[in-house]
Amino acid sequence: MVETILLISAGFVTGIIGALLGIGGGSLLVPILVIFFHYPMHTAVAAGLVTIIATSISTANVNFLKGTINLRLSMLLEFITVIFAILGGIVANKLNDSFLKVMFGVILSIVAFLYIKESIKPLNNNCNGNIKHNRYTDRYYDPDKGEDIIYTPVNIFFSSGVSALAGLASGMLGIGGGVFQVPAMNLISKMPLKVSIATSNYMIGLTAAGGSIPYITHGKILPFLSINMIIGVIFGSKFANNKFHKITDKKLKIVFAMFLLFVSLQMLYNGLK
Repeated sequence: MVETILLISAGFVTGIIGALLGIGGGSLLVPILVIFFHYPMHTAVAAGLVTIIATSISTANVNFLKGTINLRLSMLLEFITVIFAILGGIVANKLNDSFLKVMFGVILSIVAFLYIKESIKPLNNNCNGNIKHNRYTDRYYDPDKGEDIIYTPVNIFFSSGVSALAGLASGMLGIGGGVFQVPAMNLISKMPLKVSIATSNYMIGLTAAGGSIPYITHGKILPFLSINMIIGVIFGSKFANNKFHKITDKKLKIVFAMFLLFVSLQMLYNGLK
């Protein structure tokens, strides 16, 4: 009973962070299950993928209504991500726990460094006035500014490459790929952060579904663990969606950077000790 309450609570926190940052929450969930609940890394990764699917489903309809999902770009990036997620899941089942923990920590450390570096810069949330519109140009209504924001994603080729890396990381580490997709869309493709987060939240469900296939075939998914986490994640993501409009882009960037740094250090320590 105590473990059930703790798992649901962990899922609730994971759901909040996942919905707010567009990362699915796997980056937090996997370390929690490994460090505090002492689940094997492969089991934690499998649970992370399942709960990411729940996060994506519970937030997608809200973001659709807000108009913050760039559907055209998401279809391109997701096609690449899912293929590499399946490949990542196959590879991960052949690696040991310690290696996966260290890889998890190193990758997140790099992303955290890049985001800390960028978080001190002002976020360009305008319509990219000097850039020609392309097929991925879109708009959304920003309640903070009280106006429509028009933006044009750029450097799509490079973001597609990051999507491949995100897919591998999702399948291998159970993190949904959002820790790569959000920075790629925001920093490389110059999309507003809220759009990057909403689009990532939409994409990570399919990514996690593809990545979970090898774990299902290897019997790594525990129903008791997954159900409790999903319950917490659904309530947490719903709570976050109600508060989402009150958080500014600058605050989101700072929280995202600090979160990645904390998780990366925890996993590096756990993998090397």
